[in-house]
Amino acid sequence: MTVELILGDCLEVMRSMPDKSVDAVITDPPYNVGKDYGTYKDNLSPDDYKKWMGDIINESNRISKNGIAFYVGGKLTKLFFELIPEAHLTVVHKKAVGVMCGNYFMQYHCLFSTMKPQKKIKDLWDDIRLPGEGYYFRETRYNHPGLTSLLLTNRIVESFTKQEELVLDPFLGTGTTGTSCVQKCRNFIGIEIDPGYLKLAERRIKDAQQQMRLPL
Repeated sequence: MTVELILGDCLEVMRSMPDKSVDAVITDPPYNVGKDYGTYKDNLSPDDYKKWMGDIINESNRISKNGIAFYVGGKLTKLFFELIPEAHLTVVHKKAVGVMCGNYFMQYHCLFSTMKPQKKIKDLWDDIRLPGEGYYFRETRYNHPGLTSLLLTNRIVESFTKQEELVLDPFLGTGTTGTSCVQKCRNFIGIEIDPGYLKLAERRIKDAQQQMRLPL
C-alpha cells in the first residue's frame, strides 16, 4: 500500500490533481468555530466558510471516481445539505451532552456521503464513543483541536471503499484517515497545511505501517 503526505493548502493541491485521480475523498473538515489549528485560523465569515467548503466539495467531486464523504458537527447539518444535496445522511450519535444550541443539546454529528456502501449498513451509528465524551473515549489522544475517532474512521473507510483503492483526505490533521487506510489496506494521499501536524501524522502513520508488518 502506498502513502503520500503533502504539505500545502488543500484547495491549491486539489486543483493541481487530474480528474478522477482518486477513488474516494473522506475527510473531517474544520467546522469554523474558532479553534486554533496552528497555520489555519478557524474563523472565517459564514459566507467565506460556505464558499470555501463549496470549492473543496467541487474539487473533491471532480477528482474522485466514486464519491465523497464529509463528517461534520450537527450545527453544520443544514449547510452541508445545501452543499451536498445528493448525499445520504448518516447520523452519528454522541452520547455525552453536546453543545447547547437554542435550548437543544446537540448530541449528533453527521456523515454526508455520495458513495454507495460496499455492504448493507445502518444510517444511525450509535455504538462509537467520540472525542469530547471524556472517560468513555478510550482511544489514544493526540494534541489537535479537531481529533477524529479512529474507530469511526475505520467504519467509514470499510463501509465506502475497497481494499487497494486510493483515498484522499484534504484535511490530514493528526493522520487518522491515513492510519485507518494503512490498517484497512487502502492507498492514501493526505494534505495538511500545518508543518507540525504533518510531522505528527507522519509518525502516527509510520507506526501503523510498522505494526502491520509485525508477524502474527
